[in-house]
Amino acid sequence: MQNGNYVNAEQVLPPQLLEQVRQYAAGKLLYVPRPQETIRPWGEGTGQRSYYQKRNQMLRNKYAYGVGISQLAREYYLSQETVKKIVYNRKAKENLPFYPHAVSAEQYSQAGLLEEWIHTYLLFERRNREFSEGLRRQPRQYTGPVAMPLSLFTRSSGPEEHMKWRVHPIVWEENVAVRQRCIRRQELLPPLIVNYGEGGFELNCGSPLYEALIREGIPYFPVIVWCSSETEQEEFAKKYLPSMVISV
Repeated sequence: MQNGNYVNAEQVLPPQLLEQVRQYAAGKLLYVPRPQETIRPWGEGTGQRSYYQKRNQMLRNKYAYGVGISQLAREYYLSQETVKKIVYNRKAKENLPFYPHAVSAEQYSQAGLLEEWIHTYLLFERRNREFSEGLRRQPRQYTGPVAMPLSLFTRSSGPEEHMKWRVHPIVWEENVAVRQRCIRRQELLPPLIVNYGEGGFELNCGSPLYEALIREGIPYFPVIVWCSSETEQEEFAKKYLPSMVISV
């Protein structure tokens, strides 16, 4: 018979197995764990584990770029002691160093932290808080880095009058030249950041690098693609990913 949370073994075990159990644990209270494959890690079912992993990674990244403990505590509504425990944690599995290049973006992507890489890059390397905050206004879907043909894209900034973001010709040429030198030295470079929506692409971040790549005759380059809906992401994946290599 069942008593509270306990179940009489005679009701659930075959007689032969019951006799074997009696030999080792007659009259004892046993806990029978579920098969290992059915046990989920803490927070996996509710998304809490993923939330804290992403939050803590951003805390560590911002701290590494000089944001103070007290400011982080205010921004994330945490005590300073809690922030210290997070940012001082140097365990390899809990701390993924950030670098402003596509290899680092790939590592973040594999860890499920691609969005955290993007915001760290925009905030501290590009100093483009407006773009970062704009992406955060609603859920976005991110794919990448994926090597894509540059022929699919056009610049959104430059000295030309029709550009969405105008740049002084002298400043533009200096920026492109710097990136050309990086390419020639085979330095690690950041991925381009592109939006896919309404059936087309918009190059949001990396126009000087894009221009440098074109001038250097490079046909493919790592790209991070973001979409504003799952429908657009599915459309992008169906139309373009089968012929791409998700790799840097």
